[in-house]
Order: sequence, then C-alpha cells, then structure tokens
Amino acid sequence: MSHIPTRRALLRFLMLMLATCPASSHATPTTGSAGPSAGPTAQSGRHVLLIAYDLRNGGISKTTRSFLNAAGRLRWQVKVADAKSSNDAVREQLLLQASAKDVAGVALIGADSAGYHLELAMLKQMGKIAVGWHAGGNPGPNAELFANVTTDPLAVAQTAVDYAIGSSAGAVGAVILTDSHFAIAMRKAAAMKAALAGCKRCKVLAVEDVDLSKTAQLIPALVPQLARRYGRGWTHTLAINDLYFDNSNFPLHQAGRSDIVNISAGDGSNSAMNRIREGISQQKATVAEPCNQQGWQLADELNRGFVRQPPSGFVSRPILVTQDKLLAHPRDGDVEDDQAYRQAYLDIWFKKP
Repeated sequence: MSHIPTRRALLRFLMLMLATCPASSHATPTTGSAGPSAGPTAQSGRHVLLIAYDLRNGGISKTTRSFLNAAGRLRWQVKVADAKSSNDAVREQLLLQASAKDVAGVALIGADSAGYHLELAMLKQMGKIAVGWHAGGNPGPNAELFANVTTDPLAVAQTAVDYAIGSSAGAVGAVILTDSHFAIAMRKAAAMKAALAGCKRCKVLAVEDVDLSKTAQLIPALVPQLARRYGRGWTHTLAINDLYFDNSNFPLHQAGRSDIVNISAGDGSNSAMNRIREGISQQKATVAEPCNQQGWQLADELNRGFVRQPPSGFVSRPILVTQDKLLAHPRDGDVEDDQAYRQAYLDIWFKKP
C-alpha cells in the first residue's frame, strides 16, 4: 500500500498545529570533561527511533554505537534507521515511523534539524521528544530539538586554526572545505575563516562548498584545480570533516603537492586516525568529537526530556588528535581515554535514594 496518503494526512495535521508548538526550556551551558552532575533517574522501557543520516560516516556510526550502549543501560528499545544521505528517507522516518504511538523519542544523528522543521514540529506537538547530534549550528536546544549535542563549533574551528598556524613558521595559505547542507559545517567554516583573518601571515585562498556525500567523486577533480589556481600559495587545507581527505592524497601527489598540510576541524573517523598514526597521509591532525561521550549525553538529554526537565546545558570539549597523541595510546585504544563520563551518567540514572 502506498505511503503517500498517510504522509499527506500527517502534513495537513502538522500545518494546523504548528502555531501552538511550545518553546523549549533552556539551561545555562556548562563545559567540562565528565558530564553533568545531576538529572533525572532512568526512564526505562521507552521506545526510541534513531535516524542516522549516513552510517558510512565515522562520527555518525561511532555516536550511534555509543548511544545504543547507553540506551541498553537505560533498558530502552531502539530502532535504528540509516537514511544513507537521503533527506527524503529522513522525512519518511520522521513522518511514518517516529509518529507511531509507542515511540517516545527520536535521536537525529548527523542531519541538520532545520531541514525537517515541519516534521519535527509535528512530533513535538504529539508530545514526542527529539534530540540530535550535529543536528544544528550550536549545542543546546534549537527551534526543532529539545537538545542538540555537539562541541562548540567555534572551539573546534579555533583548535584547527591554531594547529595550522603552529605547523608552519612561514606564510599560511588555506583552502577551507565545507558543506552548505549543514549549519554546523558552515559555522565552523566561517569561524576558521575569521580566525585566520586575525593572523598576519595567513590568507584564506578559498572556501569551497563540497557535498560530503560525494567527496569520492568531487575531491579528485577539485585538488588539481586548486593546485593550478593557487600554486605554491596553497599550503594548508582545513576541512570540516575527515571525509574530504579520504581521497585527497593521490591527486595531491599527482599534482606534485606532497607539501600541503591537511587538517580536519571535526570528526575523528577511524580511517583518519589510522592514516595520521601511520604518517602515510598529508592529513596531520583531526579535531575529533568525543563521540563516545556524546552518545551517552544524547541518551541523557532524551531521558531528561521524557520527564519534562530542561536539557543539561553540558557542552563537551573537542580533542586535538595528532600522530604523537595516537602513538601514546595502544593501537586498539581510544583517544577518549577518560571514561569518567560513563560513571557520571550511571550515577545520575541509577542514584540511590
């Protein structure tokens, strides 16, 4: 049977109810390493829909696994849907699956919530709690979500720029790679551009809008174009995600530009970690999200929403990952070596009376 009538009916209902959607409560942001110190006890037995924008993305898959780990402790039943970079697939899940009677909450992983404003407003009106990871330009509540979990994009951008400046004693000519499909990506790119503008020996050569879902096709063609356009003035590439560097090494070598330093302002994918550790790539650093910690925070924010408490306001810190940092850890280890966040959340969820 076709889903189209059902979808249209839901959209008609949504348009009638939008004006009455309540505003989200806000908490004062706090930054730290472990997590919040207080919150509601575990709301077990809940059914949750997790919509991953694309599980091929390292950050999305890692955050999803961490969320599932935390959800297991909370005794939630979680259904995982992989949208495979399709906005229509995300909308389909929000309209037809998240609206199911038994679904209490939705976790939107790696998809910009602003693109699904109508669908998420409908779910809010139905009393369902929606949280997100990298689902907006800022941490905390937004127009669509009870809470968006991410590091401060300005802190991530500044960390990447500081590393770029510190990696060279000479002039820095930077190309910034971003994706306009994501508010957080554009905010990071703008912050990196602004930070470089404050450096007298730095120059932003270009800000390139490159679709993250098509990097394998677009980057091999873009690299030689940039090499011809900027010549030796191009010394650094700053990207909002490690995916941009999965396919950049070969075209850089073909262009005779093995001197260019690549830095990712956010992700920390397994492939990036491996190439940085082994020194086999021109990517020298990634500013990683603490995805394990953030997966647990995502579950905690949802748990707070279930009892109508405000979001935690907690903002995790980004992690600068270099070869030195990776070599200081066992090969099968994790740069998130501080596990205190797990105990912090367990103490909140299962605190003794």
